[in-house]
Amino acid sequence: MANGISRIPAEELKELAQFWSEQGDALSLYFKGPAPSDLAGREDRLHVKDKIKEALGKLRGSAPADSRDIERILDTVSAMKGNGGRIKVIFACARQGIWREYDVPGDLALRVDIGSAFTLAPLIAQQQGRRRYCIALADRNRARLLLLEGREISEHSQVLDEDDKEKIRTTGTSKSVHLERKQGEKARRHFAFLADHLLHFYEHKDYDYLIVGCRDEMWPGIEAELHPQVQRILVGRFTTDPGLATCEAILEHSQAIVDERDRDEESRLVDRIVGAAAANALGAVGLNAVIDALEKGEVRTLLWADQPRIEHRAASLCESCGHLEADAPRACPLCGARMRRFADAQEALLRHALGHSIEVRQLHYTKLPSPDAIAAWLRFRAGVNTAQALAS
Repeated sequence: MANGISRIPAEELKELAQFWSEQGDALSLYFKGPAPSDLAGREDRLHVKDKIKEALGKLRGSAPADSRDIERILDTVSAMKGNGGRIKVIFACARQGIWREYDVPGDLALRVDIGSAFTLAPLIAQQQGRRRYCIALADRNRARLLLLEGREISEHSQVLDEDDKEKIRTTGTSKSVHLERKQGEKARRHFAFLADHLLHFYEHKDYDYLIVGCRDEMWPGIEAELHPQVQRILVGRFTTDPGLATCEAILEHSQAIVDERDRDEESRLVDRIVGAAAANALGAVGLNAVIDALEKGEVRTLLWADQPRIEHRAASLCESCGHLEADAPRACPLCGARMRRFADAQEALLRHALGHSIEVRQLHYTKLPSPDAIAAWLRFRAGVNTAQALAS
C-alpha cells in the first residue's frame, strides 16, 4: 500500500515556529475552499472571500500587515476552484520575503491572524493527530483495500493480486454437500489471503487502524481469519456490498466510524486527565499547572480546546532557553534573554514542546475546564511515585 498523504517536514515547521516579527506583521490564514459545483460553488467562493476580506479588514486597523500579503491572499482565494476539499494554509510576511502556502487534508475553521509569530498550533496538532485507516471490503468473491487519511480516501486494491485464484460463486444454491464444503474452504482461503495482507501492511506501518466493510453474513468468516494483532486495531465495521460500493459511500460510512471513535477517545482522555489532576496524579489542568509540568519534563500529551467564548490567555517563551512564563517579563528570569509574548498561550506551549517527543492535540468535540481550556497528560509526576499516580 502507499504510505498515505505527504506531511510538511518537521524541519520546515520548526523554521516557521522560530520566526518572529518585531513589527507584528506575520500573517497566518486557514480556510477550506468550497466544492466547485457550478453556481453554488461560485457563490460559496464569493462568500468565503467576503469572510476573509472582513477578517483582514478588522486586522488592518490593528496591525501593520503588509498590503501586498493581503492582496496576494485575496488573489489566491479568487483563483481557487475548490482546492479538492483541502484546507489552504498560508504564512506570509512580505517585509521579510516569506510566503509559505500549503494544501492540507482535514477540517479546520476559517482563521486569520496577524501578529509577531505565525499561528501554527492548529496545523501541527492536525498533522500529528492524523491517523491512517485501512478499509478492507470483502465477500466470497472479491476483496478491496482503501486508505482513509485526513478525510480523504484512495483505493489501493491493486496490491491484492488474486488473478491466479479460482473465483468463488456468490449466488445460487449447491446440490452437493461436497461442493458446499469445497466452496467453503475456498472462501476461508480467500479471507485468510486478505488477513495475511492486512497483517503484512500493518507490520510495515502502512496504516494505523482497520475498518471492515462487508455483507453481514460474510463477517463471521472474515473475523475468524483476522490475526490477533490486526483484531486489536479494528475500530469498526459497516454493512455494504464490496462490488457495488462507491468511494463516496465508503468514505461516508468510514468517516462516521472515525468521528465516533475520536469523540469517545477525546472524552475518555479528558475525563482521565481531569480526574488525575484532582487526585494529584498524572494530569495537569490550567495554564499555570501545564507550564509547571512542561518545565519539569513531565508532559506526555499537551491538549487545548478552541472553545467559543473562552478568552485565551497569553504566555511568554524565552527565545534562548525555552523557559515559559504565564506572566509577561521582559527578560528571562533564568538566562536573562528576551522573552517573546504570544497572545494565545498554546502557541508558546507548542514551541516549547517541539523536539521534546510531546504529542500535541487540539480537541474538537470535548471541552476543557475554564478559563484556560489547556491541559496535559503526564508521563510521571516529579516527587510522586509513578505506579501510585497511575493507580490514582
